Amino acid sequence: MLDLIVNAGRTEPDSPTLRGALALARRQQAFLTGLELVTVYPSLLAVPDAIALLAEAEKEARGRRDWWLGLCREAGIAGDWEVIRGIHVEALAKRSRLADFVIGELRISDPDAPAGLDEITRTLFADAAPMLLIPDVWHRELHIERVLIAWNGSAEAAHAVKAALPLLAQASVVHVLDGERAGLPGISPPPLPLRGWLRRHGIEAPWQPFPTEHDVGSALLDAALSFQADLLVMGAWGRSRIGELVLGGATRWLLGHATLPLFLAR
Repeated sequence: MLDLIVNAGRTEPDSPTLRGALALARRQQAFLTGLELVTVYPSLLAVPDAIALLAEAEKEARGRRDWWLGLCREAGIAGDWEVIRGIHVEALAKRSRLADFVIGELRISDPDAPAGLDEITRTLFADAAPMLLIPDVWHRELHIERVLIAWNGSAEAAHAVKAALPLLAQASVVHVLDGERAGLPGISPPPLPLRGWLRRHGIEAPWQPFPTEHDVGSALLDAALSFQADLLVMGAWGRSRIGELVLGGATRWLLGHATLPLFLAR
């Protein structure tokens, strides 16, 4: 049984993220934990009444347990509700390590949000589980039938594909964009045998060359939209993560512009 977590604390009750998480857990027959994080900011702990305010916030969060379990019953799935107090990124990353992946909301509609610097996407920097991020501008149901894999042969891409296998296995169509660069003959390790690996898992995926270019992020999104993909699977922060944040990169661009769900791992 898959063990999934949805970061539910800051999402609207009828958000695409919560609806998508419940529908996905039902289809995958997965156990779904609703998680609310009561964020601790160390710099504010010296403020009078800060501890009391945190305790009150935690009490309110625990009071939503019955609401969440009711949603799980309505969806016909097994689930639980957890409340964790701590520094957001560290707490989410640590809790995620016993999950197959985390489902979270990607806030695209806020033009002032710094892409890749919000709490849930910064968790990708930590030793966290893979993440399925649903943009808040995604208003369709989360029926993952058409999946596009952005493949470049990296360890991050391999981790993403491996973690997404349960979703790939249930998809109707899987397509691979191959942007792997050739290595030095006789020196570089051979390419990973992704074609054979997919076939062994019952997945026949057409391949399409994907030339690397400066605007990789926007090109990936254009390809995903042309394919009418329900999900884009890719490795996150393929270059230095600090370099991606400072110089830009496919991950950072997509975290700020994606209009379809992303499955990311590093």
